[in-house]
Amino acid sequence: MILYKYMSFGAARKVIDTLSLGFSCLEDLNDPFECTAFGFKDSDESISAKTATGACRNRFSRKYGVLSLTRQPLNALMWSHYGDSHQGVVLGFDSDSAGFSDPQSNVIPSQYGEMIYSATKPHNDLPVIGEHELMNIGGSLRFDSNAFNLMKRAFLYKSLEWAYEEEVRVVKV
Repeated sequence: MILYKYMSFGAARKVIDTLSLGFSCLEDLNDPFECTAFGFKDSDESISAKTATGACRNRFSRKYGVLSLTRQPLNALMWSHYGDSHQGVVLGFDSDSAGFSDPQSNVIPSQYGEMIYSATKPHNDLPVIGEHELMNIGGSLRFDSNAFNLMKRAFLYKSLEWAYEEEVRVVKV
């Protein structure tokens, strides 16, 4: 699968010269609701759903790097927003050749990284994460199918307004 990255000409030169791409932390992404779609249900536990969401967001933002790509190389809005106001470059990457689809080196490989665009956040149906599980976030260096639901809610939900991006993410520790 070929995935694309819009960027300035200078950034594209850097990518080509160094043969590397930078991953962003959550604080650097432009959606203020990043990593807030956990949908923890309130319970009689000592940790509230709101506290658990904040703790998870904090932990996820410090442990993981996110690479945002798109399936669409010819989108005028993407050129405007991410392609240096139509003055930049869009680079195409083969997911397999670039290692984006490798479940051994990615917590969310590209084949599982398609964004979910929704008008509402997920239902409050996840049990509140315990302190032990919270502290273990970021311990795995590879894709873990058991933790995928939590990872999906952390990294792969965006508001419907962002659907034009057709975003696919790769997430690493």
